[in-house]
Amino acid sequence: MPESLKIFEASDWIALASVVIALLVLGLTIWQGLQTRKHNRLSAKPYVDFSWVNKPLQGLRCELKNLGLGPAFISHIKFFVDNNEVKIKNRECYKSLFEILEINEVVTKIEVSHIEPHSALSVGHSDNLIVFCDSSISEDDHKLVASKLRRFSVQVEYKCIYGIIYKTSKSGLL
Repeated sequence: MPESLKIFEASDWIALASVVIALLVLGLTIWQGLQTRKHNRLSAKPYVDFSWVNKPLQGLRCELKNLGLGPAFISHIKFFVDNNEVKIKNRECYKSLFEILEINEVVTKIEVSHIEPHSALSVGHSDNLIVFCDSSISEDDHKLVASKLRRFSVQVEYKCIYGIIYKTSKSGLL
């Protein structure tokens, strides 16, 4: 047997193998913990999206939906006209938004759900953000409102329960 191998006895080799195995198990445990953390974040990830309904018999509205796996905590909802943000701080600010869009003279009733920052949108929940017109208006007025809303878009910034921030792309009526 070579001289260098004689300096270690059998118990030394067993101890060295134990250390190597322990380090491998530690590495595997850390990797497993990271994978579990990643899985937990994905299993609670919200996915907020918009649905635009544009049918004369069903009206014209923008719905906010959480299609993800966890609750969404709304940080900001931004409204844009011609890609310029219109600041909305309260319900009264919506009047100026509708004046910019020039839909006040066509539609007499617009329903708005003013969602405050830090509101939660639960899994599978949808909320009518804005109902511009219902099925009671004429088809010509419906088309007129739809044409004016081509300049309008919405964007939402929200968080998951882990505090990760997400942002929807700007969504408008096509």
